[in-house]
Amino acid sequence: MNKYVKKGLKITGIVVGVIAVIYLCLCFVFYFATKPASDKAKQTNEIALEKTPITTITKNYHLSRSVESNSLAGTSKKGKKYYFIYLPKSKKAYLYQANKGKSEEQILKIFNSAHPGHDNLKCQLGWYKGMPVWEVTYHKKNGNYGYVLYNFKNGKELAYADNL
Repeated sequence: MNKYVKKGLKITGIVVGVIAVIYLCLCFVFYFATKPASDKAKQTNEIALEKTPITTITKNYHLSRSVESNSLAGTSKKGKKYYFIYLPKSKKAYLYQANKGKSEEQILKIFNSAHPGHDNLKCQLGWYKGMPVWEVTYHKKNGNYGYVLYNFKNGKELAYADNL
């Protein structure tokens, strides 16, 4: 091999090595950035499966308004649907039968009828001012965000913030 080919291979090897190191660093950053959230979800899931009739978890939620809360939806062996809310700082937990409150689908329907024309809707179950709530967040076409809080039990709108 002539010296130009060797030099080209050496430069290519260095570039590939640098890209590999950058990729690995990004993987570590992503892993450590998402680990606390996944650990909290796992903790909530374990508590719900251990202490409640829930045997199958269908969805996890997270809400941080006045209090940080981790929640989930699940079903029992008999097929009953439940919502479980866990407050990690106070270590309090609340279990609600799904038929005693509004579902995520019902809340989104209420939101769409009261506030039509919003994109990228996300719905979270959590705790706000001593009660279970649904939070619907959205992204507007002008680039701003907004959210609406609904009472879990009756679906009444509790708070509305637009153009944030």
